[in-house]
Amino acid sequence: MKKSLLALSLFGILTGTAFAQSSVTMYGVLDAGLNYEKPASSSMKGDLFSLQSGISTPSRFGFKGNEDINGSLSVIFQLEAGIQLNDGQSTSNNNQTTQNGTLFNRQSWLGLSGDFGSVMIGRQFTPLYNALYSIDPFELGMAGNAGNLMHLGGANLINNVLVGGNNVALANGGGSQSQNNSLRYVSHDWNGFSLEANYGFGQQTGSTSGGTESGVTFNYATGPVKLLASFDNVNAIDNSNTFKTTLVGGSINWTELGAPLITNIGYQTNKGNDVVGIANVDSTALLLGLRIPLGAHEILFSYIHNDNKNTGGNAAQYALGYTYALSKRTSFYASIGEIINKNGGMIASGNASNAGYGDKAIDMGLRHSF
Repeated sequence: MKKSLLALSLFGILTGTAFAQSSVTMYGVLDAGLNYEKPASSSMKGDLFSLQSGISTPSRFGFKGNEDINGSLSVIFQLEAGIQLNDGQSTSNNNQTTQNGTLFNRQSWLGLSGDFGSVMIGRQFTPLYNALYSIDPFELGMAGNAGNLMHLGGANLINNVLVGGNNVALANGGGSQSQNNSLRYVSHDWNGFSLEANYGFGQQTGSTSGGTESGVTFNYATGPVKLLASFDNVNAIDNSNTFKTTLVGGSINWTELGAPLITNIGYQTNKGNDVVGIANVDSTALLLGLRIPLGAHEILFSYIHNDNKNTGGNAAQYALGYTYALSKRTSFYASIGEIINKNGGMIASGNASNAGYGDKAIDMGLRHSF
């Protein structure tokens, strides 16, 4: 039975409603593998060897669909839930703003699409997260995860605390990635230019700006060249401080010019105060990466340097990865990465679904999409 028919049947059973006018698809990614990590200091208990879910890509399943209203206007929606293959539990992406127990904890939104573009409301990825994902050779996964040293955008209210900000507030990556209570706009392509903007409501009585998130990404693509500029801003609940992130970067696909190579670059700045009031922030991060596609094989490499101007600490991450496409939907992957912390830094080498334990990591696994 086709996925769309299966999804329609399931939705019909759950809601008792016929979806004859709609197109609904069920999809998912299953990812699991082995991970070895070496601790960052001698005070830690020792090496860690574990079986993990979502090393390369967070495991998830979801439903997405649309209904054609009049030929120029469509209703669109997406519901996406994170899962852990190793124990069957639900999980949020990268364990940043953990909302375990929430079914559709990755994405849950409804919107309209037409000649004007698309407008969506609900829980959605931030523009900064999407921008960094697009220029990271490891696509925010494996031991080369750029989120280890670079901010991912957004902040959410969890147990009456605004969780988000930077690497000081969270073990890795910073931000929420999926923004609650958000209003998002995605434009069509205009001669190579496109726009993605998001506003996350703070939900604070008596305040229209407390606890809010705002972000925007400008994209430009022409031939093998893609460029972007992304901005993210988070206000504290009481408006006492603000955290701002800027990312510029892009990629060149040299395969279109006859060479099997894709190069990536990104430069990020973080300034302001951490939204939970832990520390002032003034940091920069530089990403250099490349991908070498060779038929079913692909080699990945990235170098990321983070410099914290407040503490004087810095960290550098080196990562090498490999993927082999067993089929169009299934691939094997392996990676090795190391973070060199200086001046008291304790950043761990995390992956797509785990914040990490040590500063050196080796992983391998299998990923299947459906």
